[in-house]
Amino acid sequence: MSDWDWSYMENELAPTDKRHSSLEGYIRSIGRHYVAAVIIMTMLIGATYQTVEIALDRHSLQQDISYLTGRQFIRFQQLTNQTRAVMKASADPQMPEYIIKPMVEDVRKAIDDIRSMSGQLEELHGKLERNLLEKLNPRDTASEQMRVELAGRLEDFLKRADRVVSAKAQDRRQRYSFWGPIDFAVSSDSLLMRQFSTLIDNAHDRSDGSIDHARLISAVLLGLTAAALILATAILFMPLVRKLRNEHRRTVDFETKLTHQAHTDALTSLSNRSSFNDALSGFFASLEQIGTGFSMLLVDLDHFKGINDSVGHPAGDAVLRHVARMLQGTFRSTDIVARLGGDEFAILLPGIADATALEVLAKRAVAAIATEFCFDGRILPVSASIGGAAVPQHAADEATLMRVADLALYAAKAKRNTAVIFDEASLAQRLEENQLAAALAFAADRNEFLVYYQQKVNLQSGAHLGFEALVRWHHPRLGILPPGRFLSLMEGSHFISSMTRCVVNSVARDLKTWKAAGLRPGSVAINLPEVLLVGSDGYDLIAAAVRAHQLEWRDFAVEVTEDVFLNRSASQIMETITRFREHGMSVSLDDFGTGFASLVHLRDFPFDELKIDRSFVSDLGRDLRSEQIVRAMIDLARNLGKRCVAEGIENETQRDFLLGAGCEVGQGYLYAKPEPASAAVERLAVPYLATRRPSRRTMQIAR
Repeated sequence: MSDWDWSYMENELAPTDKRHSSLEGYIRSIGRHYVAAVIIMTMLIGATYQTVEIALDRHSLQQDISYLTGRQFIRFQQLTNQTRAVMKASADPQMPEYIIKPMVEDVRKAIDDIRSMSGQLEELHGKLERNLLEKLNPRDTASEQMRVELAGRLEDFLKRADRVVSAKAQDRRQRYSFWGPIDFAVSSDSLLMRQFSTLIDNAHDRSDGSIDHARLISAVLLGLTAAALILATAILFMPLVRKLRNEHRRTVDFETKLTHQAHTDALTSLSNRSSFNDALSGFFASLEQIGTGFSMLLVDLDHFKGINDSVGHPAGDAVLRHVARMLQGTFRSTDIVARLGGDEFAILLPGIADATALEVLAKRAVAAIATEFCFDGRILPVSASIGGAAVPQHAADEATLMRVADLALYAAKAKRNTAVIFDEASLAQRLEENQLAAALAFAADRNEFLVYYQQKVNLQSGAHLGFEALVRWHHPRLGILPPGRFLSLMEGSHFISSMTRCVVNSVARDLKTWKAAGLRPGSVAINLPEVLLVGSDGYDLIAAAVRAHQLEWRDFAVEVTEDVFLNRSASQIMETITRFREHGMSVSLDDFGTGFASLVHLRDFPFDELKIDRSFVSDLGRDLRSEQIVRAMIDLARNLGKRCVAEGIENETQRDFLLGAGCEVGQGYLYAKPEPASAAVERLAVPYLATRRPSRRTMQIAR
């Protein structure tokens, strides 16, 4: 090849080489820019990722703080209720120690849990303070100070709760029997509740702020990236953004649920005490601003403890849900129906400030609650007592409203299954009952309880058979009081045991005196309360009286009501009754037909006499249905091989009917009214004569 050819080729190939060189340089330039872009993007992505991770870490810590604070708040409410339950149970002398002990352990467990949560919260707050974004944000001094104050108040509350459960049972009973639960509720439901709620709200708000910071920084950093990397950025970060949104949504849902749980009763889905107190405060604030009056009703179930004891707590829970449904169906949707705790309910009625209208609504609620309620195939007796008051007619502040409504409720509970709206008469009655209750505490020690005796006779011959011992209270100021005036004040207290001991000892002394005088009083029947029949107290009491006064066991008889069949401790009561009968004591089933005993109970329970309640006897000669029922009772007793005793015989017509139906024994004003031992002893030597029957006027006075 010639030199020309080479020169030509070089000239032709030179542009191509240049183009190739330029293309390679462009490619290299693109590569350099791409590498730089990748490095920058990598740095931006790394910075974005790191920022988001820091924000997420901060958000997660705040979430954990919010969640743990919420759990601590719920555990605190549980501790409050558990401690109140321990105090209430400790105030009940009938409550066995094996029931109180697990309740005390639950309180201690709650205290340990709350303190453990406090330690975890301190650790989380320490981690949060080390977070970079937290350091860049201004410090929330007020929230931090509130958190420290809450920790101090909470620890003080825990110490008080610990002192409650650490105290001996007797100390708790004496110290917390009345004002303890009220003081405890006041100390736990006010400032601590508000501080908990504020801290939860603050944690929620700062959690939202963390998400907002993450979004803002991510948007700024991602805005600096090239358009070509939008898809990659979307692929990398959209799932993360979706995760943040989902987590935020879950956080909002959790906070909503937590707030709902904090203000809702779990069993009935009604408002709880905290929500009720907030609403009540709001109503008074509205009253000050626009002057709109409102009313409040307090509801307390009758004999609810008996349902729990006899049928069990599942039945009690079912009754509470039934009452909640009845109340919701009775009142308007704008009315606030709440369960305050236990068997206590309350209703706030905005716009109703007239006592007459309030009474109509309260009576409607009483009727609704008293409808038949069936649980596990059996009808349970459900009724309620309701007390109410109106604002501003009866009260101008929360404390006064609660006090006067409670006074009205107390007056209603004295009658059962009724509604009472506050008035001055209710206040006077409550004060009188309080004075009687205070005097009862010393009645046994001062020997103020008296025993009256009502004679039991053979209906055919009128011959004396024995007595029933009936208690009277010789009040130092009011004179002789019948049991209807004071027995209801003894429910749930140890006073009834002290009174029964006085009755047994008085009967034993009288029996010894009569027998020493050569008289034949027969057996004297004593009503023993269930608290003395559960365990050996009742047996020991009679045994001590027999030994101390050289009596025989058959000188005494025991009367029990058919409610003992439904008592949770029925088996223990049956053991005590069996021990009595083994010594020759007669056992009577009193007030038969007024309770809920079944034929199975009658078949299995060891008794000797069946007593027909006076409510059936009083209608003999006037009501065919009562007559049929009495005949059936007498036939039932005869078929079971038991004696039949009729109470409340007041006229010859009733006596003749009972004789014709086959009843053997009777008692009532036709034969003798309840009278002191000095008068009753005269009947031991004088047989019954029809001409000695007391007049109707005498019988009315005797009652």
